[in-house]
Amino acid sequence: MFCVIPAIDVLDGRVVRLTQGDDRRVTVYRDDPVAQARAFVDAGARALHVVDLSAAFGRAGLSVGQVQRLAALGVPVQVGGGVRSLDAARRWLDAGARRVVVGSAVADPSLLAALARDVGPDKVAVSLDWRHGGLATHGWRTEAALTKEHVASQLRALGWRAVTVTAVDRDGTGRGPDLDLVAEWLAEGFQVTAAGGIRGAEDIRALRRIGAAGVIVGRALYDGSLVGDAAAAVLQC
Repeated sequence: MFCVIPAIDVLDGRVVRLTQGDDRRVTVYRDDPVAQARAFVDAGARALHVVDLSAAFGRAGLSVGQVQRLAALGVPVQVGGGVRSLDAARRWLDAGARRVVVGSAVADPSLLAALARDVGPDKVAVSLDWRHGGLATHGWRTEAALTKEHVASQLRALGWRAVTVTAVDRDGTGRGPDLDLVAEWLAEGFQVTAAGGIRGAEDIRALRRIGAAGVIVGRALYDGSLVGDAAAAVLQC
């Protein structure tokens, strides 16, 4: 079932959107992440994608209490940002998150293997964040020297069949999704949830047409490109 998931990016306790992952290009939308999550759920969202940008940048971020309140809203919540250890993954799962999201772990084979063995691919969403052909890690501030083919082979061997694919250079820009990037990962045999650059309902329909399993939407919801009945329609899984 195709699913449209609202993104809630949290930086220093506030709901924000960054442009191309740059924390110097930040737009603040709300002071309370839980209130924003509740608003999305009230509008019809059936899942939430929460990113702790502070943790991704190496700072203190979301609390266990906040994740517990997010999980109590009654829809599946996946939490990412700075999840670079088994303990970090277990912390959010124990707090009620349905899944944790990892990105930098792709560049750490031992951690990725431990997550697959001790947590399980069903509880770990792997985010593949691509910028100009390179895999961006550690808050999108570094790039791992890994090819798509190597990453795909590694993930398949460890049991992952679904991935999130983000076009970092389009994230927060409203330039539209990178359909070619999504198609490449579909051709590798993965179920793909796409992110980055979504402008509105037509982009969502285009991703669905090429076979994506879902899409994560941020700025288009916050800035009003998806409003009213259109927003309610696309927030359904």
